[in-house]
Amino acid sequence: MIINTEGIVLRQRKIAGNRRMIVIFTRQYGKISAGTSINEKSRSKSALALRPFTFAEYELFKGRDSYSINSASARRSYYSIGEDLDRFMVASAFIEYLDKVTADGEPAPGLYDLSIEFLESIEKTSSSSETLLFAFIVRSLRLLGVSPELDCCVSCGRPHPEGGFRQFSVSAGGIICDDCANKEKTDRNALIYKPSFAIIDVFRYFQSKPLKTFEKVTLKSDVADMIRRILAEYTERYLDVDVLSGTGELEA
Repeated sequence: MIINTEGIVLRQRKIAGNRRMIVIFTRQYGKISAGTSINEKSRSKSALALRPFTFAEYELFKGRDSYSINSASARRSYYSIGEDLDRFMVASAFIEYLDKVTADGEPAPGLYDLSIEFLESIEKTSSSSETLLFAFIVRSLRLLGVSPELDCCVSCGRPHPEGGFRQFSVSAGGIICDDCANKEKTDRNALIYKPSFAIIDVFRYFQSKPLKTFEKVTLKSDVADMIRRILAEYTERYLDVDVLSGTGELEA
């Protein structure tokens, strides 16, 4: 059966017969692996569509248990991402994250649209591209069903008061009042942070604004460091994914 879809290349590897297996995150079919004999080093439109940071349309042959790429055409190449090392490292972390949180054959149109939005914005950013990655991850958590609790104490359910809870519990999964935080801290495995800034306001801002909002936003280094640590711990705990531990080295 012949099918047509649009998608983003996540990774590829060589296989037998001078072919490659391309892993594509598609809007209609989710993440799929498709074999191809197209030479990616040629200058054809099909070759460009096999490269990272490219949004393309694919004609696929769907067999009983596999896909093959008949032809491909790049709709948009975000090639300028590779012209800046910091931006390239952050975009690579984005691709790795997307690959790890998506399941084979399970469509995730909301996450797909957010991913295209990220690629559009990171190509245009004139500030810290890592801020975009933070915003993308925070917004993706809701789509993946593991968004942190930000409206009340995650432990006792006490409503978030004016002035705000100042502590965030990775182990409990959201903001936490002082009383519950003190109780939780008796557990050696508790992961509780008390940032010098209003963490709830930052996370809500990430959740509510389009990614293009952050194209010109650079966070203070101490704020970026804390958000990176919290998100790294949170995604590792709830998604078994951590792509943030090394992203701050180039941005510092």
